[in-house]
Amino acid sequence: MTRNEKLKSALVMVLVFAVFALALTGMNIALAPAIERSAAAGELAPLYAVMPDAAGFEPLYTAADPASSGLTGVSDKVQGVYAETGGAGYVLLLSTSEGYTKEPIGITMAVDAEGKISGVEISAYPETKELGAGYMDGYLGQDSTLAAVSLVSGATYSSSAIRGAIEAGFAALIDNELVGAGVKGDAQLLEELMPMAFSGMANSAGIAQYEEQDISAAGYTYIQKSMKALTGTAMAYIVKDGEASYLALCNCAGGCKVVDVEGNDVTADVPAIVDEAKADAAKNIASNTESDYAKFARMVGDRDTDNTALLTALPMEDIFSSITGVYSITTADGAQFYGFVSTGFGYSNMPFVTYYILDENGAITAMDADELILIKEYFTAYELDEPSYKAGFAGVTAESFTGEQALISGATVSSDAVKTAVNDVFAAFDQLMKNGGVEA
Repeated sequence: MTRNEKLKSALVMVLVFAVFALALTGMNIALAPAIERSAAAGELAPLYAVMPDAAGFEPLYTAADPASSGLTGVSDKVQGVYAETGGAGYVLLLSTSEGYTKEPIGITMAVDAEGKISGVEISAYPETKELGAGYMDGYLGQDSTLAAVSLVSGATYSSSAIRGAIEAGFAALIDNELVGAGVKGDAQLLEELMPMAFSGMANSAGIAQYEEQDISAAGYTYIQKSMKALTGTAMAYIVKDGEASYLALCNCAGGCKVVDVEGNDVTADVPAIVDEAKADAAKNIASNTESDYAKFARMVGDRDTDNTALLTALPMEDIFSSITGVYSITTADGAQFYGFVSTGFGYSNMPFVTYYILDENGAITAMDADELILIKEYFTAYELDEPSYKAGFAGVTAESFTGEQALISGATVSSDAVKTAVNDVFAAFDQLMKNGGVEA
């Protein structure tokens, strides 16, 4: 090959590489926006999952750098807030560790411009109890009141944690005037009063636990909704008289009280409502008096369970806690004691029944339980010497009870249930003494 031919060959190679480089540069320039969009779509995939028709997203808040945001008062359950660039609404990344396992539950929620949930997904769920197929769909279309969303029986902690995170997300939007707040109806306001007006309808976390009863064929005059505690020991009713709505609450001893939407006790003003609620409760709540007699007879050493003369059931019409039985106990030597039964909520909202005997001064002399650890075959990590645990309550008074006496290592739900029960027992004893003790 001549020198000129070599130069021509080299020149051709240079031109080929130059053309290829220009083509590649042009391709990169042309594809750059698409590549950027693809990368952004990958990062924002959870947002598009709940708002698939979004034109794009503008970040308004990130928990990693809250100071750079104009949003204020945002809960730590809110990890991110994004505005849809076309004005369709907002997407929030939420996280809560208030479930049963205390591990983070992740939720992605889309809220439209009208303040209603248009999409919602669970992104992380470490809980042992399943929520059930389609549970999250119940949030679709709901505004900040979440009026039609119920908790899941058996997964109360998890479903309550999710609801709490979603409420925190709505609060971030509403407090920063991004969407308007929904308006709660009277029925919802009354149901929210239930754990405060009747703690026996709620678990130790203050979450009402009930099953709605079918009243379609009952023909009631006032009752609009009937709710039976999962323990089977209490009833609650949404009632209506004309334009006014109330919450009627009935305990297992025939006690009934009625409150209005502001929580005021109006029992004396609505006798007809009280009568209807009491009549229904009497059909739905079974008495445990006979089994209570037998239990206390054994606790005081009287093995003759047919001899109930020493045990007398006392009125508890004004007790609306976990207490489901109050008894006067007079021993053979004439000593006076008082027996209290607490029926609270244990694991998976199962009835958790404990018994206490107090002396005339309000000190516990004996404590017992049907089962301190429910479903023993399932739980193995707890530490409990039952005789020593029960004996540890002897001599405890309202003043000396710290809650530590109720602790069962590795059994948080049982510990909380006992703690609630003991506090309710002391409160019931005080109420009993105010009413005159045995003469009540």
